[in-house]
Amino acid sequence: MTSTEIIAEIESLPPADQLRVIRFAYRLDAERQLTGDEIAALAEKMTECSDPVEAVRIREEIVRGF
Repeated sequence: MTSTEIIAEIESLPPADQLRVIRFAYRLDAERQLTGDEIAALAEKMTECSDPVEAVRIREEIVRGF
């Protein structure tokens, strides 16, 4: 099953079930640590970013990944 198919399935769920999926995704995101390569790629992207708002978002993603 592809991610597109999974998203379509989630969209077809009743709101209560969609909420459970959203909570699961947030928890999964909070628990997941980034690999060294992922952190390095984000750090490089942040240094090349000209948009300060995007740079802050990337920095927060790096911090959350530890």
